[in-house]
Amino acid sequence: MGLTLAWHRSSHCESNQCVDVAVTADAVLVRANLGGPVLRFPPEAWRALCTALKGDAVRR
Repeated sequence: MGLTLAWHRSSHCESNQCVDVAVTADAVLVRANLGGPVLRFPPEAWRALCTALKGDAVRR
């Protein structure tokens, strides 16, 4: 039996260039909304990435 994931997209997404995110018990999964590979992050790495992006620590 396979795992059914609940994928979510930001409400700020107004184009087809956003990502979908699904949370499991031990990982955060990220994919392009048009399909393709899925990236798997440990929860602490995902939190660190989100914190860095919100703090503008990553140059755009």
